[in-house]
Amino acid sequence: MLTKSGGLAICLLIGTFMLTNNKNPEMSIPFDQPPKWAQEAIWYQIFVERFRNGNIQNDPTRLTCDNALIDKLPDDWKLTPWGHNWYKQEKWAKATGLDFYRTIQMRRYGGDLAGVEEKIPYLIELGINAIYFNPINDAPSLHKYDARYYHHIDVTFGDDILGDMKMIAKENHADPKSWVWTSADKKFLSLIKKLHDAGIRVIMDYSWNHTGNNFWAFKDVEKHPESSPYKDWYNFRLVKDSEANTTEYEYEGWLGIKNLPELKN
Repeated sequence: MLTKSGGLAICLLIGTFMLTNNKNPEMSIPFDQPPKWAQEAIWYQIFVERFRNGNIQNDPTRLTCDNALIDKLPDDWKLTPWGHNWYKQEKWAKATGLDFYRTIQMRRYGGDLAGVEEKIPYLIELGINAIYFNPINDAPSLHKYDARYYHHIDVTFGDDILGDMKMIAKENHADPKSWVWTSADKKFLSLIKKLHDAGIRVIMDYSWNHTGNNFWAFKDVEKHPESSPYKDWYNFRLVKDSEANTTEYEYEGWLGIKNLPELKN
């Protein structure tokens, strides 16, 4: 099994290497001064879950979407077919009694990296030379801004959902030496190579100011608010209710959204 030195750790390592060893002046441009290639690029943005379903074997399930929302997925929930009327609630959605804008967050179409790979010829034909990927880190939501693991590609974007989940579960997430390459991780590496071979650059989006409430470190803090080694990563505070004679821990959510706990600045 290959050891994975990825995620934030690899970003820091690569950044340090470039600053200390790189002789290409373009690579030393300050972050607030985008490189020339970016200014001249023809960009194409891809929201993977909504792009194309290239592998129906990795379609999202109730398990992969668990705890993505405050509202629970109904028992008869299933994928929404491509081409479905956007404003028409599915039968399972109507049965919840919730309005359209609540149930739309439950929708999944099954877009994946195989779907992106299939459409490389189309992207070449369009004439684009740079892709901006919305977050593809592992997360239960459709948008992936609620990171479960920063250092893995979402399990529904690879080729083996259950296998990837089992591999991730065996890691010590705080120790990069224990990290492994999942099928989804390898799929993305393969896709990057094919895009580069086609002359297309790749930019990835990450939400570094907050995680999801399913993030491994946040879950540890919830279980052990006093002793967790990650308790200072978040803005937890003790709240006392004198009338009810209770105390509980509260935390700041991004824009007040509790399933997006903010990281400390």
